[in-house]
Amino acid sequence: WLKNKLVISMALPSEHSGGTAHVLPAERAKCSFDVEVMTRIFSSASADRDAKDSFKQLFSGEPFSSAEMRDYMSYEKRFEATLQRTAAAVAIVRDPKNRKFMMSHMAGKVQMGDMFETGGLGIHFTMFLTFIKTNASEEQQKVWLERAQEGRFFGAYAQTELGHGSNVRGLETVAIFDRETDEFVIHSPTLTSLKWWPTGMYACTHGVVMAQLVIDGKGYGFHGFMVQFRDDNGNLMPGVEVGELGPKINPDNTNIGYARFSHVRIPRFNMFAKFQQVTRDGNYVAPPPKLEKFRYISMMQIRMMLVGASFRALSHAATIAVRYSCVRRQGFKDTSGQGAATTAENAVIDYRVQQYRTFRALATAYCFYFSAMYMNRYLSRIQSAVSNGTGEERDSAAAEMPELHATLSGLKVWSTLYAHESIEDCRKACGGQGYLRSSGVCALSTDFTEPATVEGEQVILSLQTARFLIKAAAEAAAGRAVVGSVEYLKVAPLPLVQTTSWQGQTQLLLDLFRDRAARFARKLAAGFQKERSQGKAFDVALNAVAILAYKAAECHSLYVMVNNNHRALMEFVEPGNERKAAERLLDLLLLIRLREQAGDWLGVLTESALDAANDRINELLSEIRPDCVGLVDAFGWSDSELKSTLGRYDGNVYEAIYGEAKKSPLNENPKMLGWEHLQPILDIEFLREGMKLQRAGLRSAKL
Repeated sequence: WLKNKLVISMALPSEHSGGTAHVLPAERAKCSFDVEVMTRIFSSASADRDAKDSFKQLFSGEPFSSAEMRDYMSYEKRFEATLQRTAAAVAIVRDPKNRKFMMSHMAGKVQMGDMFETGGLGIHFTMFLTFIKTNASEEQQKVWLERAQEGRFFGAYAQTELGHGSNVRGLETVAIFDRETDEFVIHSPTLTSLKWWPTGMYACTHGVVMAQLVIDGKGYGFHGFMVQFRDDNGNLMPGVEVGELGPKINPDNTNIGYARFSHVRIPRFNMFAKFQQVTRDGNYVAPPPKLEKFRYISMMQIRMMLVGASFRALSHAATIAVRYSCVRRQGFKDTSGQGAATTAENAVIDYRVQQYRTFRALATAYCFYFSAMYMNRYLSRIQSAVSNGTGEERDSAAAEMPELHATLSGLKVWSTLYAHESIEDCRKACGGQGYLRSSGVCALSTDFTEPATVEGEQVILSLQTARFLIKAAAEAAAGRAVVGSVEYLKVAPLPLVQTTSWQGQTQLLLDLFRDRAARFARKLAAGFQKERSQGKAFDVALNAVAILAYKAAECHSLYVMVNNNHRALMEFVEPGNERKAAERLLDLLLLIRLREQAGDWLGVLTESALDAANDRINELLSEIRPDCVGLVDAFGWSDSELKSTLGRYDGNVYEAIYGEAKKSPLNENPKMLGWEHLQPILDIEFLREGMKLQRAGLRSAKL
């Protein structure tokens, strides 16, 4: 009796309860697979997840807990609080009793961003460290690497300029070799040569500065140079101007900077010299041609991380939207009769369009994760060859760089664009509550504008992918070998597909996306060659087919993603209910993209096949519905990671929403803040009359 009474009380709203605590446990009971098994797939190993959870205890309390109130902080306070957290975290890492965490962090098993709000200085532990590892000579690493790993100094990656972004060959900052003093002179000759947008720069002591190397008036292309920004008192070094850019779309970004250099002299030693050097007498020793592109390895690392960031952000948004849609009730189940208002209300998740929106986001997040698994392995192998490989292994890695660069450029673009689109749709799917920053999904929508913007504008990066596709399609047409992600160019076109059922047709769907990628790559190559045959220069011809190139890059990138998703399921997920659940998501994603871009398959799919695709989408939405909470639970995100009132694991969303609202500084005093400004323009006598007529009291009133 007591147990039944407790269940009933959980399901009924009261003065202090939203009455929703029973909802998500009931949803979890419907799940067709073992959530713990699926969670281990996402955490790689259960030990990693357990270790991460245990390490989080090191970063509890102040100053880490101050991040909860950052929305109420001033710009300066947000920045200062970020530095306080960073300094405290570094002290924790250096403490000998926390050596286990330090080793896990250095091994890449846990990230600082998993522990606390790192702010812009997180770039030091990613892009800056990667550049040292892959571009510094042994002698330079002895001086810089260990200190950088331990946070003894902090570094930015200063490449983008006020007037130059993706066109890195057009950078204007110069590094002129002074043979007499054995120094490089780093100089910003124009306003447009200011370094602009480097994350973390304002708080960094050093930076990798990309500049055009000049010796005796001759240019040798852009190279990386280690430049110190601040002295031992935090003041700027002579000739260095560093500043912060001011407010951006994401209000938490208080540490994105700019830099100007006025004849800053640095030792010759400070030019990154793993593959190329400048001798004491000013001779330039060029890297082997195959290794020249290794200078881009840090950019590739960041682009790979942005694919991972797309998974992380979208999986957060999907978790929040799915859980809240299960909890939220909206609309009576029977609106036809006179007693409609007395019937139960629908769970929002049971509306078909809500399923389409949220499950689409869920399926895309799964795809990002599994695709990133493959690409991370690929990039790690290349990085290992660059850092530690033999000459032959480096040559082999260099031969793969064009494809890796092209594919990562495309994946960065389309993973961030798809994620940003779906995150915003998840926010809208949460209704009015999605407008609150405390929802978690509102902040995701604004914050993700950064990954969608940084490290290469979407069209420019897509055209880099397109250049590779043009070359690969020409090679395939000439009968020469093409490998890796463009092997599909060797496959014959599909015949007309007339299927009337898409159940169990995952491979056919993958073949259709492969066929589309090949068709658009060939169309692009043919269009480009037509322009070239008219005597147009390469870049003029590419611009003439740019719209088609952008589309071909999307087709290639999406095929790489879904194909990697499928391969990962076959390789990393054992046959059983877990794989079936993940396969349903992949099928749903493929069919939704097929439906939304149906024009791309004109002449390949019959109308009846497209109609069948719509039917199968509806079937899959119904099949995924009982699993949806289990599928988001499998991501393993804790409430502290989600930072969401709507996505709470326990489903107590209304208590959380009200609790967050009460934290507003405006609610600290019952008297209205600023009343003295409003009072002179009000009809005070009218208010006093109302005071006589209105009061509080129960008496015999009943609800």
